[in-house]
Amino acid sequence: MGTSGPSRVIYGFMSTFSIFFLSLLGIIALVLFPAVSSQAAVSPNVGPASGGTNVTIDGIKFVKVSVGVRHALGLTSQGTVYSWGYNNYGELGNGTAVSSSVPVQVKGIGGSGYLTGVTDISAGGWFSLALSNGHLVSWGYNGDGELGIASNTNSTTPVLVKGVGGTGELIGVTSFSAGFAQAYATNGTNVYAWGTNNSGRLGNNQDGVDSNTPVIVLGVDGVTPLTNVSVVVAGAASGLAISNGAVFAWGANYSGNLGDNSTTNRAYAVAVSGPGGTGTLTGMTMLAAGESFGLASSGTATYAWGDNGSGALGNGTLTSSLFPVQVVGIGGTGHLTGVTSLGAGLYQSLALTNSGAVAWGSNVAGSLGNNSTTASSYPVRILGLGGQGFLTTASSIDGGEYYSMAATPSGMLGWGQSSSTLIGDGGSVVDSLVPVIGPNFQPTSVLFGTASTQSVTNNSGIWNVISPVGAPGAVVIQATANVFGGSTAGVPVSTSWNAGTFTYEAALANTGSPNMLPLGLASAGTVVLGVVLLIALRRQGRK
Repeated sequence: MGTSGPSRVIYGFMSTFSIFFLSLLGIIALVLFPAVSSQAAVSPNVGPASGGTNVTIDGIKFVKVSVGVRHALGLTSQGTVYSWGYNNYGELGNGTAVSSSVPVQVKGIGGSGYLTGVTDISAGGWFSLALSNGHLVSWGYNGDGELGIASNTNSTTPVLVKGVGGTGELIGVTSFSAGFAQAYATNGTNVYAWGTNNSGRLGNNQDGVDSNTPVIVLGVDGVTPLTNVSVVVAGAASGLAISNGAVFAWGANYSGNLGDNSTTNRAYAVAVSGPGGTGTLTGMTMLAAGESFGLASSGTATYAWGDNGSGALGNGTLTSSLFPVQVVGIGGTGHLTGVTSLGAGLYQSLALTNSGAVAWGSNVAGSLGNNSTTASSYPVRILGLGGQGFLTTASSIDGGEYYSMAATPSGMLGWGQSSSTLIGDGGSVVDSLVPVIGPNFQPTSVLFGTASTQSVTNNSGIWNVISPVGAPGAVVIQATANVFGGSTAGVPVSTSWNAGTFTYEAALANTGSPNMLPLGLASAGTVVLGVVLLIALRRQGRK
């Protein structure tokens, strides 16, 4: 039905006014909030040459931790790697065999410079792995061929993992993991294994035949390769993988840690049984493994199998299981849900959930981080730094022999057995029942070109700085930080990086302000819109 009479005038006026009002709001938003549309690392990235702009930049922080038996690796947001702990065989990768209670930076391939472009890490028994600019590298102990370099010689710096048969290098790796004396990697198609083959842990149906170059893990028929693999992890003497959505396992099966409803070692992959021992465990997206137990989670449901003498299965009992049982909820009520990441020490299980970090199993030396040494057969909340509140900011969690660590925006947190070097907190010999600060970065300076800012604060990895006076034009922001071992200054390691660019704007003549032009344009636009509104109203009046 049409509109007529006085209503038409009112309707026309309201339509014109709406257009004017919305346009005016848009102009005001552009003038007052020019940075809303940009999510750059430098914000804002423009300011007056007179300085004084409050600028935020991405600082350096740890984003992942991987804990071996007695050493740990930390991956940074800059794609570099630091390590700490025991170093008898070069597992810290810094070109020495000297243990360190503070973080040291991992050297580059062959010992040249430092490792860069790293996207993932894994610490094993006495060796380490990392993916650097698409190259899988290894370092540390190599007595069983676990470095995969066609020799059994240890290396104190990263070396390239060879391809199958020792030809070229292993390329296209999407997931990898270091075990006690063996390693696994997948390119999304096959699983590759190298190192010791005791108990069939290389999965190539050649039990007892070690290999210092990668071999292919075989599927359930023991002849054709296990394929379409998305995730692979290593236990102490076994392997786990997700293939076509189902979980498979191979290697040692002393306590049912392969989850196939038996205690028989397997020299090639077998399907992990479903809950209750029937069918196959499917729908899982995350895996972890301890010395003699396995973990898998879909996020909404988490399962465990194998040895349960200390409660590592988390089902509220101390009874071991040859097939998956569901992990119960915090405090033993319901079931654990909202899992975003899994981790495991030799004897304890760890998980990050939507409500914070939890742990269960052995609690020797306080490795559960809940201010006690009592083992738990169900998940308990890990406390926050110094025992205050709960740990809710971790991006990664993992465990070693009798200690555990988590990567947080403020730094690495560690708890459990310290033994001078393990937590990387500068040499404390006191075990801790609650998380303490380990390796962490602190800002030292920020340069805008060659000018130094006088104010730098660190807010969980986001740095706030005040721009100094500068000449008109774009400059590079150079940030520098020191990495410390806990609260112990010692002799800190320094690192610098390009944090982005910042453009100094010159002040306009006769105004002293670089922002008058946008405001002038906004005012002119307002006048034009006002004229349009008056013309529209007059036309409506004539009608």
